[in-house]
Amino acid sequence: MTPTRETFGNISDGSRWVFYGLAVAATALFAWGLHRRVALWRQGRPIGLRALLSGSWRERISRWRPGARRIAIEGLGQERVRGRGLASGAHGLLFSGFMVLLLGTTLLEVDHLAGMVSSNLHFHQGLYYRVYETTLDLFGVLFLAGCLLFLFRRVRRPPSVGHRASDWGVLAAFLAIGVTGFLVEGLRIGWQRPEGVGATCSPVGLWISTTFLHGWGEGELRRGHVVLWWVHSLLVLGFIAAIPHTRLLHFIAGPLNLALAPATLGVLPPVRMEEVEATGRVGVGDVRHFTQQQLLSLDACVECGRCEEACPAFATAKPLSPKKVVQDLRGVMESLATPVPEGEAGVHGAVVGAETLWACTACSACTRVCPVRVDPVGLILELRRHLVAEGTLSGTAAVALRRMQSSSNPWGLPPGERGAWIEGLSKPPAPSA
Repeated sequence: MTPTRETFGNISDGSRWVFYGLAVAATALFAWGLHRRVALWRQGRPIGLRALLSGSWRERISRWRPGARRIAIEGLGQERVRGRGLASGAHGLLFSGFMVLLLGTTLLEVDHLAGMVSSNLHFHQGLYYRVYETTLDLFGVLFLAGCLLFLFRRVRRPPSVGHRASDWGVLAAFLAIGVTGFLVEGLRIGWQRPEGVGATCSPVGLWISTTFLHGWGEGELRRGHVVLWWVHSLLVLGFIAAIPHTRLLHFIAGPLNLALAPATLGVLPPVRMEEVEATGRVGVGDVRHFTQQQLLSLDACVECGRCEEACPAFATAKPLSPKKVVQDLRGVMESLATPVPEGEAGVHGAVVGAETLWACTACSACTRVCPVRVDPVGLILELRRHLVAEGTLSGTAAVALRRMQSSSNPWGLPPGERGAWIEGLSKPPAPSA
């Protein structure tokens, strides 16, 4: 007998229609939440998305190739996530498990819809079925292992990692989705009683069925299967609806930022006088003066703390945390959900203090370690430009600039002593004629 299983086995037709209705509702909540975030990003300065889509196909591919490459290598390949021990391992396990389970669920629904068109299009059977079931069992275990490692890390509460109450709910939901998925599989094997490879290709479900459900009657197994199937389904649909409203938004904002971020990070774009004359401003005084990509990057941040750990200013107790700057700016961006007059979404003073901005050495260490290419240095330098344009430059930076103006060096040394620093150093031999 060819090994296979029915997608909605043991689920009544009425329950299927209710499920699809709830799926539509969950998708609508997801779309509504995402629309609200996109509306916030669009309040920034345009980045020329239409130009990226114009021209011939060859020109379009050329423009999008760098971003697509970053998504493939840094996103799917997790290039920038590796190298942090427990955190990297936990993220790798959870990410790989999640992606394979998502793909498996999608393929199962495709098979179901194809089978409704014609039984000849049903492909969830035979060798494909065996490989599919074994693969999903394996990656389901990896997904749960990643969740447990993240739970352990949350309990330890490393100071560099951001903590929100909703994070516990997200982790609990992930664990519940994984556990109920395996229980549903075990109950299905219990009442379906597949034989041979049809059972052994789902080793976790078979273990649950033979270890914990031994002695259950078919009626009990079928009733338990329906109950757990609904619990699992509601958890999954709730997860979909919650993505734009929790830290899970990173699933969408992260890849988008990888695609749209500048190819070279940590480079300050020049001030264009045409833009200054048109807008009457230099730098960023209102959160809407950032570009749309920069506002998007605020939602891509998940407060992993890598930028904070790499920041030399933070390490020397300066009043600067790149992570906090990004999150504070994100808070101001969220205030734009209700109409705010121009200039009243300010980001200076109580939001980001001048001492914080001038504590940054612009070394770009934070930018280079961010897994999704959030650029705190670019944000900080744009804020600094506003301070300089408003004449509020003070402290050592102001002194250095005055000395540069008067003595052509930031130390205020007389011009005749500019070369004194090389005294005592061995000089290279003069080039031969």
